[in-house]
Amino acid sequence: MFSLYVRLNDSIGQLLQRTHPAAGKVYVQFINGAVQSWREGKTSVRIMRHKRTLGRDYTKLTWREVDSCRQFKLDVLKTLPVFLVASLPFVWLLVLPLIYFYPKQLLSSQFWSAGQKVSFFTSYHMKRVAYYPSILQALHRKLHRVEDFRNRTKLQELCANALREESPSSAAVMRVRPTFTHPVLHFNRLSRTQLAWLSRVLLLNPYLPKVLLRRRLLKHLEDVHAMDQGIQQEGISKLTTQELRKMCYIRGVDSMSWSRDTCVAWLTQWVQISTQLQASELCLLVHCMVFLSTGHSHVK
Repeated sequence: MFSLYVRLNDSIGQLLQRTHPAAGKVYVQFINGAVQSWREGKTSVRIMRHKRTLGRDYTKLTWREVDSCRQFKLDVLKTLPVFLVASLPFVWLLVLPLIYFYPKQLLSSQFWSAGQKVSFFTSYHMKRVAYYPSILQALHRKLHRVEDFRNRTKLQELCANALREESPSSAAVMRVRPTFTHPVLHFNRLSRTQLAWLSRVLLLNPYLPKVLLRRRLLKHLEDVHAMDQGIQQEGISKLTTQELRKMCYIRGVDSMSWSRDTCVAWLTQWVQISTQLQASELCLLVHCMVFLSTGHSHVK
């Protein structure tokens, strides 16, 4: 039945492209997005069923399977309300023009063209990077409560360098690891404002109650941490260029136009740090997204 649906829409798309090229192009792009979403959804549901039997044991899932589930949940939360409203009688006549004019806000990336993906991802990054200084300043303001002078000074220097857009080394980041064990920097001690800012780094909805913000942020950081371990096991060199760009992007940098070598170098540094951290050190992990993104604004 699904194959018949795909063939029927291919025929309609070809007809439209001959008679009305502009409309046909939009139609084909939308149908291709719907087909891709359906196939990815089926795969993700199968993985999530398997994952449910494993509990939180990520070791039996590949990093691609973890990413597939993570991305599927984000896409469903974004597009499902739109399609539910569009399914109402006559309402779809109003929804379709909105989808056409506001694809970034109403549709997931499967429905975007290649040019739209670069433009929209860059736009999303510019919005989140605007909060990076606030995240660093909020972290800096808490440091006066860290008693150990050496640990406090190391993190103060790292924050100051990041604010000056100086990219730190892996060693410099790992030197602040003991500082993040202080109770004042524990995830449960972060304010709602800090959680909202950090949610923006991962492109998550920041307009939720504090409890839900913390829970959702931790869940996505667990997924990222699990993917890092899987990527290290597989080998970064085995990722495709598009996979490399995506993996760098969801970790805080605007990498959609980076070269393969640049992606490999940045992701290697990230994975080197991430895989040394424990599951209890996710507060440091999420701040690493800000630390390591500095100095990469104009990298190609």
